[in-house]
Amino acid sequence: MRIRYALKSNVPVCLWIAIAAIFMAGGAHTTNALSSVHINQFRSATSPLYTRGASSATIANNFKKNNDLSSNRLFRRRSRIQTSASSGRLPPNRMSSSPMAHADLAVRLDQPVLSSTQFRSATNMFTKSILAVLVSDVFKTALVAFAIALFITAASKSTKQASKLFKPITSAIKHSFRLAKGKYTRFTDRFHTEAKGGVPMMFEGDPEDCWGVCTLSSVKPIERSQYIEYEFKLPKEENILQLALGQQLSLCCLDSADNVAKRNYYVYSPKNTRGQFSIITTEYEPEDDVEMKKRRARGEGDFDQVLATELQVGDEIALQPGPRTLDYKGEYLPVTDMVYFAAGDGIVPVIDQVKSVLPPGSSSVKGVSVVWTNDDEKDFDIALSMLEDEYFKYSTKLAVSCVVEDGNNSLKDNSEIDDSVPKFTPGTMAVVSGPREFAVKAIAVLMSKGYPENCICVLPSE
Repeated sequence: MRIRYALKSNVPVCLWIAIAAIFMAGGAHTTNALSSVHINQFRSATSPLYTRGASSATIANNFKKNNDLSSNRLFRRRSRIQTSASSGRLPPNRMSSSPMAHADLAVRLDQPVLSSTQFRSATNMFTKSILAVLVSDVFKTALVAFAIALFITAASKSTKQASKLFKPITSAIKHSFRLAKGKYTRFTDRFHTEAKGGVPMMFEGDPEDCWGVCTLSSVKPIERSQYIEYEFKLPKEENILQLALGQQLSLCCLDSADNVAKRNYYVYSPKNTRGQFSIITTEYEPEDDVEMKKRRARGEGDFDQVLATELQVGDEIALQPGPRTLDYKGEYLPVTDMVYFAAGDGIVPVIDQVKSVLPPGSSSVKGVSVVWTNDDEKDFDIALSMLEDEYFKYSTKLAVSCVVEDGNNSLKDNSEIDDSVPKFTPGTMAVVSGPREFAVKAIAVLMSKGYPENCICVLPSE
């Protein structure tokens, strides 16, 4: 509050400076004009002395004549007073009705002091002085300074208001542009095969327990979120991972104590990306000693701990296709609507499924709703841009709601979630993806909306 107030109070100083400059310029020119008026009046009163173009001898003669005339007038006045005194009579009083022979200027109450001619002359002189100020260069400069200061002040005060005023317009233009771009991308996707030229990666061993090798190539945080992306290279650049919809990928390695560390992940990179894949996980938090001892007693290592503290870029680990987790047990077929209810990195398998069911002809699904919650708004950075891209390609089929929700609260009490989750209709399948605690609350919300339990699929989360 104080900062905004200080910024506002400093801006009008320019106006006061410009106004002061105008008054200074006006005062200077008014003084000059009035001085010239007084000089002209003095010259007109003493016109016999000061005549434009007169020589010095003429001025001297006029001055001498005026002195003689003034002396004669003064002499006559004094003699008149002396004569009255010698006769024993005082000079007539000013209030007397007799004529005032001694007065040089007659004053009458029924007539103005200044005649109309003299008044018009004074008014013209004042008007000329004002016009002299207005046409002066100093006044013009001050006026320009005032205009600039006024513009700066108005611009600084109206910038926020203007941005608020035009924000809906700019948002609408941006939205329309992205819709057009999405429709164009949707059209070109028909002629683009993502797996073109890709060769499925081969796994060695028994069909039920076959393994391959990949190499850690990079580790990087995902924008502002708490998540970290780990990227791995496949043996060949043309290799792709052919995973079914909702299928996980199992990664395995040995920890520093030669214990087998293994974990299942949903692939974060786009499906059928050639030559590489990536996964995401949160920053590693060491488990308590009790859990660690139990794990080591079973001969198991902590893969998260190995990934965060032991595995280096260039190290190799094993991989294999993991379990399939997407399963629909409901009796309403075909499935025409999908509702995805996710939390945190549970959005990763949802992205893959949304991209698979939205294209025309790819499935029987006609409408998709995604409700994604996070404790922190920053964690939406891991997939928000992907969801936006899909929305602008299929804006009539996809609805996305991102809600910031504390995991400790009940999801039923959140009005945004209540408004975002549609009620059950036959042919609707719901998918819950997120931590176990979230899954329990999400199932309760869905069942309160009329979803049968066999129409809800819960994706596992470790």
